[in-house]
Amino acid sequence: MHVRLFLLLALLPLAAAGGETDSAPQPTLLRLNAESAVQAALARNFSIEVERFQPRIARERVTSELGRFDPVFDLSVRREETAQREVFDTGVRLPVRRVSRLDNFSAGLSGRTPLGLSYDLGLGARNDLGTFNRFGDDIASTASLSLRQPLLRGAGPTVNLAQVRIARNNVLVSEWALKRRVIDIITETSFVYNQLHLAHEALRVAERSRELARQLLTDNQARVQIGVMSPLDVAEARAEVAAREEGVILAQREILDNENLLKQLVTRDLERLLRVRVEIAPPPSPAFRADVPAGIRDALALRPDYRQAILDLESRNITLAYTKNQTLPRFDLTGSLALLGFDGDYGTSLQRVGSRDQTAWSLGAIVSIPIPNRDARGAANAAKLECAKALVALQALEQQIIVDVDNASGQIVTSRQRIVSTTESTRLAQASLDAGQERLKAGTGTTFVVLELQKKLIEAEAAQLRARADYNKAVSEYQRQTGTALREHGVVLDDRGGRP
Repeated sequence: MHVRLFLLLALLPLAAAGGETDSAPQPTLLRLNAESAVQAALARNFSIEVERFQPRIARERVTSELGRFDPVFDLSVRREETAQREVFDTGVRLPVRRVSRLDNFSAGLSGRTPLGLSYDLGLGARNDLGTFNRFGDDIASTASLSLRQPLLRGAGPTVNLAQVRIARNNVLVSEWALKRRVIDIITETSFVYNQLHLAHEALRVAERSRELARQLLTDNQARVQIGVMSPLDVAEARAEVAAREEGVILAQREILDNENLLKQLVTRDLERLLRVRVEIAPPPSPAFRADVPAGIRDALALRPDYRQAILDLESRNITLAYTKNQTLPRFDLTGSLALLGFDGDYGTSLQRVGSRDQTAWSLGAIVSIPIPNRDARGAANAAKLECAKALVALQALEQQIIVDVDNASGQIVTSRQRIVSTTESTRLAQASLDAGQERLKAGTGTTFVVLELQKKLIEAEAAQLRARADYNKAVSEYQRQTGTALREHGVVLDDRGGRP
């Protein structure tokens, strides 16, 4: 069954664990199975919560880069006045007052396009008046357009959209980084869950081992009482009981440690769950058929680190194209056109702009050639080397993926073979112990031999349990190495926000 946990409303409740607010009752038991543990980790894990901000940050940086092409609107209103209170005329001081005033209004729209074209569109009105024209309005309105288009350096969308394309690549890189984090959490949760189950089984084996030693101690004490066994056998059995008690204590501690690791993965309020007992169902052992070529294909399509490496190479190629363009000389075409209208009031003056009372235009070219242009050439050569380096790193990663997938597949096969081998070993160890106990009862065996046979049985059972746990962990590791963990667990990342 597919699991969809969306960004803004995916908070998986842990029914057994209760709420995470101060007013909620303290839970006493947390029940989980393998899949619900994964779901809880995906919904509540802090490291995923941190990582999911990155795609949103990267998208805002794309917006910022696109802002380079936003037009800028300018509005200016200004009045200037100059007053001269006395003037000299033919050497005689005359009490004449001269005043000049300038009223200026302008509005404009300027910016740059992805082609590299710079534009400046303006509309303004200027009114010169003063004592020289008895303060009569003399208004000149202007509509103007200025353009500058690079033809070599800085020309075309490849250059001008380079940072936008890199920012968009970075969005994809951050999304793959989030997928990688989710895959790691799925794998880590599976590991801890299986380790916790192994710890429970190891405790069961340790307790059984202790009971076997206790039973042998009881039997030996009975045999001493009837005179068919020496007190030394009792002492030997009692010492073994004490030694195996330590194994039980260590196994109990292992359970508590792994419970805390699992709680850390599945909750944001670890302190409230510290005293909560965890009850887990036995983990499933998924069937697996080794197909290394198919696993390699999956890894090349789905492994986040490989997809990130490809995106990194693409970004470096974008940078290379940009730096190559910067080695070209600058050759820009420029042009401007201004239409003017004159009258005694603003409205009529603006209307007469279309009548073109006065027209001014210009065309030109600007050429700039850096000599010897070491800055641009050095940057281009460095970018070319960075691309070559990234390509070699990508090829090395492809080889590493082949090794990782083959090794992960081999670990599954080996673990499955270990299960068969340790199961048979456990069966034979049990048979040997049964035979040793019969010989001890018949008086032809020794306590030492029976204790050794018990140890071998416990070792065989522990090896069998480890093989099963290692098989499950090997399957999870294979899913991580092939990038198929999300698919296998039915996890879909929400494109709107990046939450699993």
